[in-house]
Amino acid sequence: MTSKVSIDARYLITDTGTSDGTQIKYYCDNKWYKIDRYGGEGLCEELASHIFKLSHFNPEEYVDYQSVTINDESGCVSDSFLKEDEDFITFYRLHSNITGKDPASITSTMDYDDSIEYIIDFIKKNTKVDVTTYLANTFILDALILNEDRHFNNLGLIYNGTKFRPAPIFDNGKSLFIGNKKYNPDKDIKENKKKAFAKAFSGSFELNRSYLENKATFKPDIKAIQKYLSKKNLDEDNIYSRLAKLIDG
Repeated sequence: MTSKVSIDARYLITDTGTSDGTQIKYYCDNKWYKIDRYGGEGLCEELASHIFKLSHFNPEEYVDYQSVTINDESGCVSDSFLKEDEDFITFYRLHSNITGKDPASITSTMDYDDSIEYIIDFIKKNTKVDVTTYLANTFILDALILNEDRHFNNLGLIYNGTKFRPAPIFDNGKSLFIGNKKYNPDKDIKENKKKAFAKAFSGSFELNRSYLENKATFKPDIKAIQKYLSKKNLDEDNIYSRLAKLIDG
């Protein structure tokens, strides 16, 4: 059963950095509480966390979300992934601070392979961090759950004052057609899949996934995921039945 929490307005934070406008968040006792914008994002975040756990992925490389009810609204909660005196710096912020330009405005003029290599090289040059595996792992998850919100503000690094490291994978809520107005539950999953588009480098989830796949350390355990899904209600249209259909092909 979903937990219920009540949070005072003094902990309220509005995030205008999302691709869909403002999202309501609360930060309290080193935890982030996010309220669903469309309905279902919190459950998607929780499902993504289960996928990582079932696949025995390193827990330091992803944010563990739990779905909760926040002030009578659906959402999710997670621990902050920052330690004391650490800062989170998005790819967008890093690039715009150094060049004065939106990274999307640069990469959109390039061929796919050039755009992704440009970002990898740019980050390595300015932070001494190779984000190849980080991106590979992220894109494998995104291709599995069709995350349509992986823009340059949802990719980032952590800086502790002396060095950088990749941030854990986070913000997976706008997946499995949540917020996708073109999704039609009466249509076949293959038809609906054509209406889901990736972000950052390509609109193709498969292109993003396949380009860096050999660098990935995240290997989804499909059998374990299917077993987990089999315990859910798959007789109605929900994120679990959608994922089950996507996996089954």
